[in-house]
Formats: sequence, C-alpha cells, structure tokens
Amino acid sequence: MSISSKKKKKREIEIGDFVKETASSKGKKKCGEVLMILQDNPGDPTLECVEVHPDELTPLEKGTDGLKTFKTKRSKLKHYTPRKQLFSKKTFEKGDVVRHKRGSTIRYGRIVCFVHPDGLYSSSHEEGYNGKDLLECVEIDKKPGLLQRIGPDGEPKRFQAQGKDCKIIKVITVDSKGEETTMHKLDIPDEEEV
Repeated sequence: MSISSKKKKKREIEIGDFVKETASSKGKKKCGEVLMILQDNPGDPTLECVEVHPDELTPLEKGTDGLKTFKTKRSKLKHYTPRKQLFSKKTFEKGDVVRHKRGSTIRYGRIVCFVHPDGLYSSSHEEGYNGKDLLECVEIDKKPGLLQRIGPDGEPKRFQAQGKDCKIIKVITVDSKGEETTMHKLDIPDEEEV
C-alpha cells in the first residue's frame, strides 16, 4: 500500500502582492509591495518592490527623493499579512445580524443601535463597539426573507442583549445559482438549527 503525499501548492507572487524577505544581507528583513517582475531569470526572477510599513502597509518615503524601493530574487520572498490583520476580531456594527442565546432561548436580530448600560450617551456610535454597551436589536425571523417579528401592538419586536451573549451571523444574499436575491437567509451551522 503506497501513501501519496500531496504537496501544498504555493501561491505565485504577483504584481500588487505584499511580501516579506525571508533572508536579508543587511540585517532587518524588509516588507514591500511588488511593483515589477523583471524577466532576467525565468526560474527565479528579480522583483522590484516599494518598501512598506510592516503594520500599516503604507509606502515608506526616503526624504524628498520619493519612495524607498528594493530589488530581490523571488526565492528570497514570501507572502506577507500583518499580525494585526491575521488576528483581528470582528466587532459588532449597526446593521449586523446576530444570534442571541440566553439559556436555551435563541433569537435572531439586526443591530439598530448601541445603548449605554447606565442610560448615558454611548461612545460606540463614533468609535465602534466598546464591549460594554448593550446591543439593541430588531428581532427577525430566521426563515428566508429575514422578516421583522411584529409584536401584538403592531410595532417591530425589539430586544437588548450583551455582546458576550451574541454572535455575528453571516447573511447569504445569493441564491443557489450565485445570483443576487432579495430572499436573504442566514448561514446557520447545522448543529445550531434545533
């Protein structure tokens, strides 16, 4: 019995990709955005890159002379994503659809605003969700169409929830053929549909 090992195919570096040097002769490994691929060696071409800040990915300038650039071989580069982007957490925003679970009760809602627990003005409106505010949501039906639930008084049902009890749910806006549709539905994992 033979075991075939599949090697993971490495994505080719293209113009516009962010890269980082794997080896550097001058000490610090540079990060850059690929500007040009020179056809000097088909197996391992030289790439010309503009040097970028490793966290913000903004081009670095060298005084009044313009942008810092460097040239290096493709074999000495790898794709680069800043750590902040790799480990960034999605925070709550107005318009997000959330699943609120409290005990055995599960309900779905669309965030309409943030409410300070003490009734004060919330800083989450300008600076993004701060982790302390309550989420005020309009309750929606999880069936396709995501219609608002209406209370006995004829007004949409609302609820407030703490962020720790809520999870952002992805909304599917395309049908099975990949075309845009108005019958939006929730991307609910099978184990949650009980």
